[in-house]
Amino acid sequence: MPDFSIDDVIIQFAVVVAAALIVQLAFERTRVPGLIGLIILGMLIGPGGAAILPDEPVVELFGSIGLLYIMFIAGVEIDIDQVKDRKVEAASFGAMAFAFTFVSAFAVGLLFELDIWGALLLGAALSSHTLVAYPMVSQLGLAERRPIVAATGGTLLTDTTSLLVLVMIIRAAEGDGGWSWMVPMVSLAALAAAALYIVPRLARAVLSHDLHTFPEKALFVMTILLVLSVLADLIGTEDILGAFLAGVCLNTALHRREDLKQHIEFVGRMLFLPFFFVDTGMRLHLDALQELSTWFLAVILIAVIIVTKGLSAAVTARLFGYSKIEGLAVASLSFPQAAATLAVVVIGLEMDLVDPGTADAIIIVIFVTCLLGSLLTRYSVNRMAGDK
Repeated sequence: MPDFSIDDVIIQFAVVVAAALIVQLAFERTRVPGLIGLIILGMLIGPGGAAILPDEPVVELFGSIGLLYIMFIAGVEIDIDQVKDRKVEAASFGAMAFAFTFVSAFAVGLLFELDIWGALLLGAALSSHTLVAYPMVSQLGLAERRPIVAATGGTLLTDTTSLLVLVMIIRAAEGDGGWSWMVPMVSLAALAAAALYIVPRLARAVLSHDLHTFPEKALFVMTILLVLSVLADLIGTEDILGAFLAGVCLNTALHRREDLKQHIEFVGRMLFLPFFFVDTGMRLHLDALQELSTWFLAVILIAVIIVTKGLSAAVTARLFGYSKIEGLAVASLSFPQAAATLAVVVIGLEMDLVDPGTADAIIIVIFVTCLLGSLLTRYSVNRMAGDK
């Protein structure tokens, strides 16, 4: 079999950038999220496919930064100012969405003979959600509507809880018995308290000052992201928690400076995120997709997400007087699995807590839920816009 592997790092970089451009253009024009195409690309050109690219150094480095960046963006995209005004609705939906999905996915994991840690990790992965379709809401001017705020605020709760559960799973899976997992959790709470007090004040001083250029402000944001990620890792938790915390700390400052927020997102989406999705795909194996059990698990997990998050949205709508179409909007926004789900899966693969078949099943779940969630969100928010 011919050897197509590329050793030159510049050529590796060029191949990923050019292929990412072609794939994203092709997929976005079919209304399928480009991240799906990038994951498939990674599967095809990585060690589990044609083996064109090795795991390192280029893809692994940029992919690792991309993992931090995607969690940072997840923290930034939530409009905390609006969530504060609707915290009861947001907390109610988020708590139900997390609890219903976590318990159901954990049970499915045990049913498919995952060990206790693998089943818990599966629950943590799917109990979060990503606001893939949120741009549609913003474009129609519906971001301040009560149901939309409940969905976005619920994301803050589900993603945070999912990542905290991940930390506990990792500590327990590594053999740290008793209450040892409390040490990093207490340290994380102290780090979060300090960061939430210091970083917003620094951000106001740096980002609002006209003497600082756009590149300097962007470097400030990147510094906060990397410093909090490193600190979260040093205290015994995961660097992705620090990245998410950085996004939350800079949330208000960046929402009030939309031009800077767009510039920072542009750099990340152009460079870091494509490498992360390609790197994720390279960790997967095409052979696992040939197994019937992989597809069966994917179908079961998709059903779990639709039922549990649909039920959470329906109960929230009933409690707070949303219309049926508004309830559908809440549900459809919470269907897509991407940011935290991918982060948890990548860590699970690194620690051998999930096998390639389970990881590939989750990738199928991401594909279907992102597509279904986007289509249903487009339908529901267009109906909501027409009812204004």
